[in-house]
Amino acid sequence: GGGPQWGDGTAALNWLGSDQAEYEQYYTLKSTTQVDPWSNLIQTCDVLNNTPASELPAALPEVLDIDRTLWFLACENAFGDDDSYIFKGKMDYYVYWEIETGRLVPLEYDGNSILVEESMNWGPFYNANNVNYPLLNKMLAVGEWRQRYLAHLRTILNNAMDADLNAQLFDQYIDLIQEEVQADDKKLYSYSEFISNSAELEELIQDRKTTLYANSEVNTTGALIENVVMSTNGGEWVNPVADEQVSITTSVTSPDGVQFVYMWYSNQWVGNFTKIQMFDDGSHDDGAAGDNIYGAYIPGQTLGTTVRFYIEARENNTAHTATFVPEGAEHDVYVYTVAVPWAADTDVVINEVMAMNNTGFITDEASEEEDWIELFNRGSEPVDLSGYYLTDNTGNLDKWEFPDYTIQPGEYLIVWADEDSTQGIWHANFKLSSSGESISLINDNTEIADGVSFGDQEENMGFARVPNGTGPFAIQGQTFASNNDFVSIDEPVSDDVHLYPNPANEELYITGALQGSMIEIYNSAGALASQIPVSGIQFDLSGLSAGYYVVRIMTQEGMRTVPLMKN
Repeated sequence: GGGPQWGDGTAALNWLGSDQAEYEQYYTLKSTTQVDPWSNLIQTCDVLNNTPASELPAALPEVLDIDRTLWFLACENAFGDDDSYIFKGKMDYYVYWEIETGRLVPLEYDGNSILVEESMNWGPFYNANNVNYPLLNKMLAVGEWRQRYLAHLRTILNNAMDADLNAQLFDQYIDLIQEEVQADDKKLYSYSEFISNSAELEELIQDRKTTLYANSEVNTTGALIENVVMSTNGGEWVNPVADEQVSITTSVTSPDGVQFVYMWYSNQWVGNFTKIQMFDDGSHDDGAAGDNIYGAYIPGQTLGTTVRFYIEARENNTAHTATFVPEGAEHDVYVYTVAVPWAADTDVVINEVMAMNNTGFITDEASEEEDWIELFNRGSEPVDLSGYYLTDNTGNLDKWEFPDYTIQPGEYLIVWADEDSTQGIWHANFKLSSSGESISLINDNTEIADGVSFGDQEENMGFARVPNGTGPFAIQGQTFASNNDFVSIDEPVSDDVHLYPNPANEELYITGALQGSMIEIYNSAGALASQIPVSGIQFDLSGLSAGYYVVRIMTQEGMRTVPLMKN
């Protein structure tokens, strides 16, 4: 029936003073990881309500996500949501503090009451003149934000409220549930009402769209933005290299003339964009001056940086109508990544990965079944791995740094992908996904020495280069720290076999191996280094040089493979 306290200026991000207790009367803290979460709310309310209008465009984006807020308001208005901020002004919405940017973001909540009779005639600026609704009253008084809001509103009307699209969607939804609706013996409405009201809903959407387009500020098309092109030294839409300036061009036309064209960019996945004016002056890779082609440059970025950008055009009319491409900016944008160059050649390669290790016989030093990455030096010279990295994210090239180590020709090297560096220097700070991902080996020149991308993996199977060291990757039986051309047929031993200490010095002890078993020790090149029958629990390793080995314990029941580091 309409709450008497709605819109009373208490819980619509209104300024209630600096006393936290005043806000606790009207807001509920749902969850937090912050030591002092209320201060974020109070700060935003302070900036929003107490900043002079001329300073608001610079101050408010530091504490509030402007674009998401405008989409939030436009969506509530377009669908006439009376369970909303713009109607109630104190409930049915959340605010979320985004840790990456330190800004508040309003979120729709309980938007179940839309296109009702009371809201069908709301104008596009419903409650914008009411000081108790500061997101509307303060933000829509700023010209550039008002035009951004209107552009977003038109995008919703033209897409989400498109008659043909909705007719298709409604038919799909009706086909999906009509049998269930008809069979329901506890429904509140009859099946015939279900069918007839579906058609009525389509009409309501179009009526709401017509009402909003009757407003002169909404009913304008804005400038036409076409042919957006990103250019680098490599060509159009080719990712740049490190520190390379990127050229952006676009065609912009308007019957009313063009006032400004802006290119907005960000070198972060979240956060504010930087605005750069584009020019049609013949000096910005834009062709001839006055040809309606506008150009601007995005500064060079570091390796692996992902850049988001979009275009805004302002018409040279009284309102300075704004148009955006892509229309969904800032959540739908153009994206490119500063490419990490590939090394011309490499001797050290990623030779095999295992992303579903439940074998029971390939375990790390802690006797844990962990995923692993195998490197192989296929060259004829030792390679110093100082300054090399492994990463599963090209946006974070130095994710895991190799210890000081020189990998010898023909040597295999295992890195455990278990995110547990406490277990040793060969344990990376990331894990592998059995559903697929990409892994890159970065050399000391910040180049991709080698890389592998894989999809869904099979349990206890390796993803290996065949032929060994040079061929394409294929799923096959694992060949832990050995030649991929000889597929392992190891079977787990039922006994709980353990080696200790590991890493070992001169002596090695074994538990769980039956008398009469055989132990074979292979070096990192896959060659048999020692073969010892089990006649006790203690073994002499003094004849082995320091390095990485694979120990195979063979019994009548099967075989167990255990990695061993010899100091």
